[in-house]
Amino acid sequence: MKLILESFLASLAVLAALVSGSVVVNEVELNPSGDGNEWVELYNSGEEPADIGQWSVSIEEALSSSGTWTGVIPIPKETSISPGSYYVVEGDRRWIHGNNGTVILRTDSWAEVDRTPALSDEEGNDFSWPRYPNGIDTDTRSDWAFIKATPGAENVLRAAF
Repeated sequence: MKLILESFLASLAVLAALVSGSVVVNEVELNPSGDGNEWVELYNSGEEPADIGQWSVSIEEALSSSGTWTGVIPIPKETSISPGSYYVVEGDRRWIHGNNGTVILRTDSWAEVDRTPALSDEEGNDFSWPRYPNGIDTDTRSDWAFIKATPGAENVLRAAF
């Protein structure tokens, strides 16, 4: 009986790892225009719904004189992302820091799921840092492009006319 229970628990751990591996940080807005909040878009590239309840998104910025600033965005309980869908979280309007940062997605047990490279947005416009093509994660800087923001939607390059 103990062996069956251990096997079952191991299977659950593997399934959780597979589901968390299908969720990526897909787009980041560090310096929105006007009075907008910073936001981070998550994307489920998997074929099953991903339970992200009680996960968190952290934005970390190295500060030259005082160490590291970190803003944490908690994800509410019972939140999930359907396959091929998006979930956008917003930062706190009161956050005061520069326009740079690394975004880290963590599970409820604080295990790291995904991390962006250090990103910078000095423009204060409607451009953001999305993964392009949409949802691709090769763990390289080339996954990212600075283009027109598409929160909650597919990241696409638009022709300029």
